[in-house]
Formats: sequence, structure tokens, C-alpha cells
Amino acid sequence: MTATDVQAARLQWVRDGDPRWDADRERVFAGVPEGVFRTEARRPGERLPGDWWRAEDAGRVVGYGWLDDVWGDAEILLAVEDGARGRGVGAFVLARLEEEAAARGLNYVVNVVRDTHPDRDRVTAWFRARGFAADDEGRLRKRVAPGDTGQRQEGRPGTGRAQPPDGDRRARYDAERARAAARGHDGAGDGGSDRGPGAEEAGGYVDPEHHRY
Repeated sequence: MTATDVQAARLQWVRDGDPRWDADRERVFAGVPEGVFRTEARRPGERLPGDWWRAEDAGRVVGYGWLDDVWGDAEILLAVEDGARGRGVGAFVLARLEEEAAARGLNYVVNVVRDTHPDRDRVTAWFRARGFAADDEGRLRKRVAPGDTGQRQEGRPGTGRAQPPDGDRRARYDAERARAAARGHDGAGDGGSDRGPGAEEAGGYVDPEHHRY
């Protein structure tokens, strides 16, 4: 077993029930190139949209995963602390996000890598190597099998049966679908500024040579 495998085996996947901007996120996201995520305006204690999990190694947060399923697929992002890169943390987070999406019965996980991303080609190559393909709109997508894919790790968060969306999430979903239908499919309208909660943070950062997010 390699050192990478050893660390990945001891990582813990922990759901963040009340995600807020804090010192751990400040530290982890500090290593992400400027402009990839809009973090400069974050305030300590600010509530964050979407669903968040953290990857912990011996109690220390070394990475984050984010998922939002308001459109029926799972838009994801992931980030890994500078000092934890090259040890399989990024691959661990990605695999757990795929399991979370599958447990909800979603069809695809989606990551958006902007044209302005400083490592766009390497990021895209990393995701492609893990089964992602670009769609007609330039998004990277991977189909996930519906069902409880996490049973091999019984008891870990996300391995149980998906819970039905609550009233607030259902209302957001219906509202977004209605707005999308009203805009049509030509990309016109509001220029993409109303893409749903957490849209400003789409596009995970990754160095494929070092599992770097």
C-alpha cells in the first residue's frame, strides 16, 4: 500500500450541517489560485449555500466538497489544503461527492472550469481521467449510477437511502426550473447571474499531477 493509499484510508468524510465561512475554510481555500473562487468578500460566520462536507485527517480539516442539486444534477466543487496535496485527498473528495449524488438518485455530477481558470487544461485533464466528459455547453459531466453506492463503507455519512428534499429545497428547485423555462435555451436573459445558490463557486481547482485542488 502506498503512502497515498494510507492517507486516503484514514480520511473521514463529515457533513457540515451548518456551513459557514470560518478559519478552516480560509486556510484551505487560501491555496487556490486567485479568481477561481470568489472568497475575498466572505465574512467570518457567513452562511454558505449548498451542501458541504469536509475531509478530515486525524481531526484536521484537509479538504472540502460542495454539492448543489437544484437543477436535478449535482454541481460540485472541491478544494484541498496546500500541505495535503499529492496524497489522494482530492480523489477521495471527488469519490465521496459522486456517492452523495448517486444516493440522491441524481444522474450526473457536473463541474464547470471557466475559460479564465489559470490551470484550465490540467484541471480538465484530471477530471477526464476520472470519467468526466465535456458537454455541448463546456461543462464537465460524469454519469453516476443511482442507488446506494456507499454500502461498502457502511455507516459513513451519505451511504444511506437518500432523504426527500425539504419544502425549501423543493421550492428553490421549482423556481429555478420556471426561470429556466422562461429564458428559453439560447443563453439569453440575465447572462447567467441567476444560476442558483453557490453559482459563484462553480469550478473546482485541481492539479492533476498532485491531486491538487
